[in-house]
Amino acid sequence: MDILFVGKGGDCRPLLAEAIFNHLAPCHCKARRVACDRDEPPSPAALALLERQGIRPGPTTAETPSAALRAGDVLISLCSMHADHACPHRADAPLHVRWTVHDPLPRHLFARREDGELLDVYHILRARIERLLPLLQPGGAQDQARLASELDRLGRFLP
Repeated sequence: MDILFVGKGGDCRPLLAEAIFNHLAPCHCKARRVACDRDEPPSPAALALLERQGIRPGPTTAETPSAALRAGDVLISLCSMHADHACPHRADAPLHVRWTVHDPLPRHLFARREDGELLDVYHILRARIERLLPLLQPGGAQDQARLASELDRLGRFLP
């Protein structure tokens, strides 16, 4: 089973989620990240944060929107609270949920505030992923409907 974290190209949230998940996950699960639009270089601030946390980031480029989804894959869209656009992958995804997380790196933030906001997003994603992992263990989520419900609930969890 793969977990696909989806966001805009250059968005730090899928980069953080993919790295955190792969750092914590058992070997039978893997995370990938997918860019909804064009891929952009990862945020240097996000890469620095992962390094400070002792987490190695994944590939520097995200997969394209045509990334293959397989049965059993879980797609998690990481978007802002006011995002009203539909995820381009949703129609093809066997299981799709939306985890609303604010974008910590809008271009108008000052550098000091950026680090604090980025750390907040890191902690939100880590807490959700830590609660997700037991659901992915054999017997953790008995059926797709229960897994979808639990994933949806996790998408609203704030530490």
